[in-house]
Amino acid sequence: MSRIARDEFPALATLEDGPFSASLGLRVETAVPGRVTVRMPFAERLLNYGPPTVPIHGGAIAALVDFAACAAVWTLAATERSATISMAVNYTAPGVQSDLTAEAVVSRHGKRIASISVEVRDNRQSLIAEALVTYKIA
Repeated sequence: MSRIARDEFPALATLEDGPFSASLGLRVETAVPGRVTVRMPFAERLLNYGPPTVPIHGGAIAALVDFAACAAVWTLAATERSATISMAVNYTAPGVQSDLTAEAVVSRHGKRIASISVEVRDNRQSLIAEALVTYKIA
């Protein structure tokens, strides 16, 4: 994550540095209030069983979605705590031998609930998954 983003949104650094996030290599690339872009670099440990040409596991993609949604929520000035309420992921294409990038946008938020749209794309900008995530915020 850029130094500017770390200075403006210090909570994002703690998200990146968490053991699970770090194991997936998740990194916030851009962050502005209500919107983030997160990259998950390709690694064979993310694959389903088989040769390196098999698709990236759907659970890894779902983790990317949840991380990106969480990061977007943490760019909101009022957020001091958050928790995932629900997440619906629609897989539209396989992610094969590619970094994946998630763009998360806070669609709506109130004092306690936020709705976040997330799109996941591969290196060719093909849509791999789209999701709607609901977060409890405080």
